[in-house]
Amino acid sequence: MELSRRLNLESRQVKFWFQNRRTQMKTQIERHENALLRQENDKLRTENMTIREAMRSPTCGNCGGAAVLGEVSLEEQHLRIENSRLKDELDRVCALAGKFLGRPVSAISSPLSLPSSLCSGLDLAVGSNNGFMGMGMQSIPDLMVGGSAAMRLPTGIMGGGLDDGLGGEGVAIDRGALLELGLAAMEELVKVTQVDDPLWQPSLDIGLETLNFDEYRRAFARVLGPSPAGYVSEATREVGIAIINSVDLVNSLMNEARWSEMFPCVVARASTMEIISSGMGGTRSGSIQLMRAELQVLSPLVPIREVTFLRFCKQHADGLWAIVDVSVDGVLRPDSGTGAGPAGYMGCRLLPSGCIVEDMQNGYAKVTWVVHAEYDEAAVHELY
Repeated sequence: MELSRRLNLESRQVKFWFQNRRTQMKTQIERHENALLRQENDKLRTENMTIREAMRSPTCGNCGGAAVLGEVSLEEQHLRIENSRLKDELDRVCALAGKFLGRPVSAISSPLSLPSSLCSGLDLAVGSNNGFMGMGMQSIPDLMVGGSAAMRLPTGIMGGGLDDGLGGEGVAIDRGALLELGLAAMEELVKVTQVDDPLWQPSLDIGLETLNFDEYRRAFARVLGPSPAGYVSEATREVGIAIINSVDLVNSLMNEARWSEMFPCVVARASTMEIISSGMGGTRSGSIQLMRAELQVLSPLVPIREVTFLRFCKQHADGLWAIVDVSVDGVLRPDSGTGAGPAGYMGCRLLPSGCIVEDMQNGYAKVTWVVHAEYDEAAVHELY
């Protein structure tokens, strides 16, 4: 109002003048920006034409003569990309093997320095909707008989003694054999957690899924070899939700004291005998350790199961972990057999067992747990 009186104009005229002024300035700015964009576009077109001309008549940088670039097929480009990916995976596996064995492992020591079973890897994808058990999962190598289940490591990375102190005199154990066993067990665990019917069948009696042993024997190679005489098998699978994230749960399971506290009715006693690897990159991924545990059922009629096993932890993807347990008596004491052990104890061995832990969006973790064991049936009371 004051400005309109000083200029002897109506207030509407002053208002329209300011509006027109703003519109005029906005138009000028847009014109200036358009001019700059046209210049940038012309510059890019000129560079593009220059590059096209250079590609039509390439010259050698050393001699100045004409250089003819051969046509590279799409298949060859894919092969080069795949080759680069495999080289990166080879470097990661060699770094992991070197950490396990305590000495560096060369990736080019021999043409057969890496078996195909290790190259295949166990890369798992976390599905956006279906999760670990959904169709978004990448393919996992089959553990069929005669396939990659043997997980044979080359002689170049075998060796490196480990004094387990079990036999009283100290038996030198090959770290490569333990690594081979852990990798084979991990591969089997990942496979059995993915497959449903007919491998797993629901059991109304116990409320869990039980293993179809006929299908299992047809589909999988036995990591620990044939069952001892008089031993019977039991295997169950269950999926549940844990009110904890995957990293914290993995750290608890890899610590024998916290593991015992989490399952006080099952784990009577646990100890870590040897830490072969504490993990890579400050995480538990790649952690492998020898453990001994006494597993119990809260009944005086069921003997305690004493097992010596290898616990191997691996992170397959962001928020996706796997922990596998497998007995190592056949590796640590190959000539001792699998007897019933001390009085009050029952002969038992763990086949690849463990869990797959997957983070959920709400901060909880989805856990798929598999328990697969063999035990001496003669030591169990007839009521069980």
